[in-house]
Amino acid sequence: MREVSESKAEYVVLAELICDLTRQCCIKEEKFAIEFNLTHPEVRLLKLFAFSKNYTIKELRDKLNISPGRITHIISSLEEKQLIQRVRDINDRRSIKIQLTSLTQPFIDNLLVSYERLHKGVSRYASGEDMKKILFSLGVLNRVFDEWK
Repeated sequence: MREVSESKAEYVVLAELICDLTRQCCIKEEKFAIEFNLTHPEVRLLKLFAFSKNYTIKELRDKLNISPGRITHIISSLEEKQLIQRVRDINDRRSIKIQLTSLTQPFIDNLLVSYERLHKGVSRYASGEDMKKILFSLGVLNRVFDEWK
């Protein structure tokens, strides 16, 4: 664990830790992308469907913080792989929802089980008390970032 020294301000250590965590998360995401024959952005998009059955293109773009052109490319690629589909909203024909195809839910379930297995394995390296601190700290960090937006 990095210590805050007199020569490094807390915000510098925070930046280093966040960079390290981001790098580790990217390595993990890349592992899953290769395992499931997807790109890293495709995995990020599909993981969102664990929380909701459908999204508008704007919702996906905002959640992933990517450009309209990039989200269109990812959606088109996943459509070609028959993992998602575009469906017109019956209440507003101008609106298009993105949802999983009927064959994709088992894939998403498998992806989530793989993530749970990975995190369970990682958590074995932390004591029960450390896990409580990690969960609390990540909750605080998420809240701080949400307020900072």
